[in-house]
Amino acid sequence: MTAAELSARFDLICDKVGSPYFTDTEKDNFFNTAQLSLVDEILFPSKKQDRKDVDALDFSREDAFQQGIGTLVRTAAVSGIASGDTTITFAEINTALGTGTVYKVVNFLVQAATGSTDYVSAKRVRTIAAASNVYKGLRTFNTATTGNRNAIYTVSSYASSGTTGTTSLGQIEFYPAAPVTGSSYLVEVIVFPRAIKTMAPIVNPEIDPMFHNELLFRALQLAGISIRETELYQSTNLEQAKEQ
Repeated sequence: MTAAELSARFDLICDKVGSPYFTDTEKDNFFNTAQLSLVDEILFPSKKQDRKDVDALDFSREDAFQQGIGTLVRTAAVSGIASGDTTITFAEINTALGTGTVYKVVNFLVQAATGSTDYVSAKRVRTIAAASNVYKGLRTFNTATTGNRNAIYTVSSYASSGTTGTTSLGQIEFYPAAPVTGSSYLVEVIVFPRAIKTMAPIVNPEIDPMFHNELLFRALQLAGISIRETELYQSTNLEQAKEQ
């Protein structure tokens, strides 16, 4: 569906249950909140072990990821990291991307060896401080030929003080540290989807059309909660219950 079609169907359903129309700005807020919640659901699917239709090998989830938000996947080549550095900030990744802003980190890849064009995935851990104490003691981790192949990383935040106060920013921490100045890393990320706009200049949903009905449904749920309209609130929750 286009943004205009989403808006028209939204108005039609609200009208059917006797609810007042929302402004374009209000609807855009609903649509964009719903769009981001869908991206989160695809990235971090809720566990529904009692559902018989859940694929044991998660093939359906992989398909949803590839087709649903494949347009949001980007790979940034971050180079020029100084020797001894152990962090890459989201700001550096955004610069390397050129267009788009990092939302979530999917994978972090390091050079197999200094100056190599071969990159290998690092292992994601909960915290570098705890995990590095374990990993640095492994014999294979300390060998000169395979050290980088056993790299680890985590995604964390750091505080930055500015004129408007302290802001929490994202970064990737990795171990071992960059071996030489000019070290290069690849970062696979999901960027923020474009904000949907139903007013000129119109911006259509960036997620795949297979999720547009769900996008509309979630926007209606948000509207139902917002206006406390009994009929709309009950009908949207009834549809949600059917999916459990």
